[in-house]
Amino acid sequence: MEYMYTASAQSAGQSCSTARTPALLDAPEDVVAAATVVVQDRVWQGQPRRTTVEDDIEDEDELVQSTAHPFNDDGLSDGEELLMRETPGGVGEDDFEAISVWDQLTESFVRAGLISGNDLTEQDLEILRPFALKVDTHMSGKTFAKLPFAFPQSRMDSWKTIQSRAAQLSGFEPEVYDCCIGSCMAYTGVYEHESICPFCQEPRRDAHGRARQRFVYLPVIPRLKAQHANRETATKLQYRAQGHLHEPGIIKDVMDGAHYRSLLGKKVSVGEQTLSHHFFEDARDTAFGLSSDGFAPFKRRSKTAWPLILINYNLPPEIRMHLDNIMGLGIIPGPKKPADFDSFLWPLMQELLRLAIGVHAYDALTDAFFALRAYLILVFGDIPAISMIMRMKGHNGACPCRMCSIRGISIPNSRNNTLYVPLHRANHPDVRNDPTAVRVYDSGSLPLRTHEQFLVHAHEVQFARTGAEAERLAKDYGIKGIPLLSTLSSLSFPGSFPYDFMHLIWENVAKNLMSLWTGQYKGLDCGSGDYVIESSVWDAIGAASAEAGDYIPYVFGPRPPNVASDKASWTADTRSFWMQYIGPVLLERRFKHRRYYDHFVSLVKLIKQCLKFELTVPEIDDIRVGLQRWVVKYEELYYQYSPERLPTCPLTIHALLHIADSILFAGPVWASWAFPMERYCGALQPAIRSRRFPYASLNRYVVDQARLAQIKLIYGPRARTQLALTPVRTLNGRHVHGSHTRTQLDRGIIDKIVGSLCTRFDTIPPNVIRRSLPQEVDEWGKVRILNDGDTMRAAAMDSPRDDKRDATFVRYEVLVDANARYRNRPVVLQPSTFFGQLQHIFEIQLSAMPRNGYPHPPPPVILAAIQTCTIQRSNTELDIHHYSRMGGTDYVDIQTVQCVVGRIKDRSQYAVIDRSGSLSRALFVGESEDQE
Repeated sequence: MEYMYTASAQSAGQSCSTARTPALLDAPEDVVAAATVVVQDRVWQGQPRRTTVEDDIEDEDELVQSTAHPFNDDGLSDGEELLMRETPGGVGEDDFEAISVWDQLTESFVRAGLISGNDLTEQDLEILRPFALKVDTHMSGKTFAKLPFAFPQSRMDSWKTIQSRAAQLSGFEPEVYDCCIGSCMAYTGVYEHESICPFCQEPRRDAHGRARQRFVYLPVIPRLKAQHANRETATKLQYRAQGHLHEPGIIKDVMDGAHYRSLLGKKVSVGEQTLSHHFFEDARDTAFGLSSDGFAPFKRRSKTAWPLILINYNLPPEIRMHLDNIMGLGIIPGPKKPADFDSFLWPLMQELLRLAIGVHAYDALTDAFFALRAYLILVFGDIPAISMIMRMKGHNGACPCRMCSIRGISIPNSRNNTLYVPLHRANHPDVRNDPTAVRVYDSGSLPLRTHEQFLVHAHEVQFARTGAEAERLAKDYGIKGIPLLSTLSSLSFPGSFPYDFMHLIWENVAKNLMSLWTGQYKGLDCGSGDYVIESSVWDAIGAASAEAGDYIPYVFGPRPPNVASDKASWTADTRSFWMQYIGPVLLERRFKHRRYYDHFVSLVKLIKQCLKFELTVPEIDDIRVGLQRWVVKYEELYYQYSPERLPTCPLTIHALLHIADSILFAGPVWASWAFPMERYCGALQPAIRSRRFPYASLNRYVVDQARLAQIKLIYGPRARTQLALTPVRTLNGRHVHGSHTRTQLDRGIIDKIVGSLCTRFDTIPPNVIRRSLPQEVDEWGKVRILNDGDTMRAAAMDSPRDDKRDATFVRYEVLVDANARYRNRPVVLQPSTFFGQLQHIFEIQLSAMPRNGYPHPPPPVILAAIQTCTIQRSNTELDIHHYSRMGGTDYVDIQTVQCVVGRIKDRSQYAVIDRSGSLSRALFVGESEDQE
């Protein structure tokens, strides 16, 4: 049974008033107030924040003036405002205790108000089912309003009534803050009482006294409490402390990174106070990662929004990035990027201060109350987002890189002021004329920034004597001032802000390489090189890329688009797949010179190394050296040490040199990449129902989605099952029916089946097995590996369709005699991997064999008939295997089939691509489970 302490929910037929339990004292408010004042003074004193050139790189667009808001004016209470302004004195260590005497006294009252799934009445569920339907499917209000007329017997309430009841049942309320109509800043913290935006001078309110734009913040603490009060979720949250095992010298997760390890045993500090407890001393302490990214609500429009999400590292890696487990914080509205990003982070900062001290919460696993604490340890996103959060100038600073102090240089005699960061710059006129300038940076010995240095430089800029001096220092250091998050003792600058692997590789490096190969990179020709692929050849590669979708199963991801013509379909996901699997096949022997292909393949190998689930320190050292060599070779091939070709050396190429150090410091690249944010933004897109008021639509959706998730947590399995709105699927081995027929076997197939069964029943003579075979056997059309594994189809029963994706080729492993060629040598069985096309899936039910130890029929045996691929050559590092003809047919136990594989047709050959993991056991699946 799941429990949560919150407002006691009344049934739909009862009064709307809710009886609340006595308020608990969470983190002591005087302590939080003291820390708040310290943070505000540290971050916003000194030089005023101003809009600079790099803040306006986006095109100006028509400002949307929205006066229609779905929320009331919910500002801070008078008491909270007072706490934010007063600095208490004489704060002792005892005042920092998360659980006070009052908390302990009120626990009995709290227990009396515990909520379980039994408190959710059938009337509540009748209201919540349409609520879940509308939220999960992004159903429009107009369509939803027609449902009662389409289903008059349902007696469905209005959306306003349903939404109101869902809010009551969730006990969850958003915090609404005014913000600038141009999205410059939020009226929080030091801006709380301002009436005009200090950046664009736009008024805060309209002629009717209403806020012109709102920022809706979704609090973390009530949702985190609900997670620990839910037994199932609380169990999953034990991964960080109990499920993950740290092994020195191995990086498997963020908990193995040097940053997390350095926090263990270190006392937590809040503001200017050092607390008595240490980071992560309690197994329930939560490790968070914060992510943000620019999101365009409409295609072909320059308006942007900036979602904020939290990733909970206490969850196991296989589920923490799922949409259901991503904790949305709100969406910074557009139309352009904020001038003061910290003002939107201020509500989160206040919660993080409380969570650092401790919040009184209930643990469903121990049935006890405890001090719930959480710490932000990583921040990630694309370069523009992180530049705003870190208050860095980005590519317009003399030191564009956030990890090191490499100096940027610009194209000589050019109106392009963008700074580039090649290692080799000895031929640049500015460098030749400056005896102090670095001629060539050592890729293995870059001038790395440190936490202390970063904060010193930020302080110098923030407290410069004049604005002109502040701007000069900011450009020199690449830092515009003290970032808000620097006041958290759980973060280290810049190490806690690793470069996002997704944007770095697949949105930048891969895209730029393709532009170079097609001669479309920023107007540059080949220079002294010859790397451009002829257009007719590139068109053929594009056609082969699109055709490969027919031979690659759906589990590999979306269909690869035509690389030559279908640029609109390219995403980070499709570009990732193309670069790792399709590119190495189709680009071979396409360049005029082999060196360009070898250079590309060396990057693919390094990328695959980075994406491994476990990395040893020597392997990370290999990645470091490999990327250093790749960047040096890249400059030789494409930059060619020519100042006029500096655009080939953007920050994203240089950032590759910091990947290995980031893995050691912050954990694997997949633990902090932006794919969860991309997935989250993809879920937001359908929620936009108004082009005039897109941000109001987004706000309504994120609040409703958070309330739905909260209800599922509070009311436990019953609510999750009922509100899933899908039938419960029960897997029952081979009794889950799929395509099926009864087949009479010919003599040749019987001989092969008997030979295969002899390896299983090795003590039974072949003639006995032959007599035990039935006259007809069951033949199945597809098989699926348990635990959401691959679905594999039998070619003999697979119905052809024009848009079908082939899922009949598999990888399987059998034991082979290593001495088969030598008659007089003993049998030495070794596992060998093969690839082939799954032709048949037979279920063999032998009859009883009483004289051979089987008085009753043995359990059925599932055999796979696989026609082998005759592999001619393999690239084991890339897991790519080439064949041009098929071989004989093997009859093997279905358990030896490990996964489905894809193929790429390359001229007269096929290349088998394999992206699978280890073997799981298999079962049959029904037609309804076909996801193709």
